[in-house]
Amino acid sequence: MNSSLIPSIWRFLGLVAVQTLLLKQMGAAVDSIYFNVLLYPLFVLFLPMELSAPIAVLLGFAVGMAVDLPYGTPGVHASAGAFSAFAKPIVIAVVGPKGGFTSKELIFSPHHVSWQTFLQGSSLFFFLHLFWYFSVDAFTFVYFSSIIFKTVAALFLTMIFVVLYAAMFNPKR
Repeated sequence: MNSSLIPSIWRFLGLVAVQTLLLKQMGAAVDSIYFNVLLYPLFVLFLPMELSAPIAVLLGFAVGMAVDLPYGTPGVHASAGAFSAFAKPIVIAVVGPKGGFTSKELIFSPHHVSWQTFLQGSSLFFFLHLFWYFSVDAFTFVYFSSIIFKTVAALFLTMIFVVLYAAMFNPKR
């Protein structure tokens, strides 16, 4: 097995476990439609940059399905995970250096890019993920203002957890 896959496998298992066993319960305990912390997209964000787009989208779909099963939301998280994997290269191109990244930046993490770049990129990445998630969940743009409000509220809460995760683990590969 490729040694660069091992951290991604552990990250997949860990983030799905945290999302389904801890964060889902926190949301249920607060009993608020505005308390949503979705940390599992970090798996997609921390996938190697040189990974091909179809494989990344498939892995995004897989992590979303792994979260959909315990949440009882068939396809909602899977759709958002696949969309996020599709959007990741665009986000990195927007916030990254003009010439692109070199091969030494294995993943988009504070270890390989500055904290400022990481925060800009992860904020945009999670905004897109959350907007897609709440749009698919509502299944109509009639509730556009509610979708935007939920997206912004969840983005604020999620980014707190993203910063904590990145500071504690600071993935290198």
